[in-house]
Amino acid sequence: MAILDERPVWSMSGGEKLSALDAAHAEIARLQVRCLHLSAGLDADGYAQEIGARDTVQLLSVRYRLDPDDVRRDLRLARALHKYPTVTAALGTGHPANPANPADPADPADAAQLNVGQAGAIVSALEKVPTSARVAVEDLRVAEEAMVEAAHLLPPADLRKLGKEMRERLDTDGPEPRDTDDTSSREALWIKPADRGVSFGGYLADENAELFQTLIFAGAKPHKTPDGERDPRPRSKRQADALTAILTTAAGTGSAVPGHGDIKPHITVTIDLQDLKTATNTHNPDTPGQGDLGRGDLGRRDLGRGDLGRGELVHGDTLSAAAVRRLACDAGIIPLVLGSNSEPLDVGTEHRFVTRAIRQALNARDKGCIACGAPPAISEAHHITHWADGGPTSLDNLALLCKRDHINVHQGRLTITFTNGHPTVTRPTWSDPDPPPLLGNTA
Repeated sequence: MAILDERPVWSMSGGEKLSALDAAHAEIARLQVRCLHLSAGLDADGYAQEIGARDTVQLLSVRYRLDPDDVRRDLRLARALHKYPTVTAALGTGHPANPANPADPADPADAAQLNVGQAGAIVSALEKVPTSARVAVEDLRVAEEAMVEAAHLLPPADLRKLGKEMRERLDTDGPEPRDTDDTSSREALWIKPADRGVSFGGYLADENAELFQTLIFAGAKPHKTPDGERDPRPRSKRQADALTAILTTAAGTGSAVPGHGDIKPHITVTIDLQDLKTATNTHNPDTPGQGDLGRGDLGRRDLGRGDLGRGELVHGDTLSAAAVRRLACDAGIIPLVLGSNSEPLDVGTEHRFVTRAIRQALNARDKGCIACGAPPAISEAHHITHWADGGPTSLDNLALLCKRDHINVHQGRLTITFTNGHPTVTRPTWSDPDPPPLLGNTA
């Protein structure tokens, strides 16, 4: 970092400050591109999963306290650079996958003409050109070169506008025309089975659309973790969690089933007692299963391999025994436990595990998810020692967790301990950078 002038700012003239700032920005740009290629290399190697993170986005966003959306954006850019040689050359670093084409920062021909933000705007614009437009490769190359040339004057925001104009020129047919009929008669909802769940979609009009968006957007607002980190979930996951929270809240109030009075809808799961007691989300090295990988698919990957214990749902689907253990922590799940002869041993009730009084005490003590700070309304009661293992339903064995961190705890990615009557969470080992090496004694 000798390129940076370390003299005190107060001792510099205006021209010296500007020159030092020029050098600092050039060094920052170089390091940003270096980080870009290193991140892409980690992602290609799958190293994040090797050390216990869900993926590269989670590793980098948690470890360096970055916005996950920014990490995804940079990874998309790095993965796409090989298709855009003019952009790659303008970044001034050569291409990391091509050792025969290294960059020489001292060579003016290799000096950076783009920063990462500008490169991202250009590549993102060109990646959005629809394949149906059948644009000639030569035309795409001309557009790329024109945008790199324009980047000498334009910041990323203006490059994005230019990119939209470029796409319109390249795709002369334009987007498919839309139906202008927006009446409520077109409202629809479709639901179809999917792998371990359902997929759905539809259309809402006018005030129904406004109500839906208001509730979803309000529940999907990102929230910081207790140590000040930004919410690591992408917008799509936050919105899915918001919908689940709305459904859970509605089920708890009984308002989800019009015409059924005070009857509250519940999820009933039928499962063998032994499967429930021995269920785990941790991969057993003696079996070929892979365990849960942090995507919310508890036990899904072990279906038909290592963990064969399953719980049967009313609507015909199944859950892994490990998933039932997690879900059974909360009062909204009624487990129908079967003995060795498939006879019911115990049918849970609404107050089988966490009573209203205990839940209120939990809300007052934990004030939401103890791992990330999510509000109590979307947090679940978790047994530190599971009830199937003899754990009591008491405050000193309970903690509030949002669904995401509830899964993380059951996977062993987070550990809960009690200190002075309050639960605390231990973060995974990969969540913090290694301490920098100590400098030698310069005295």
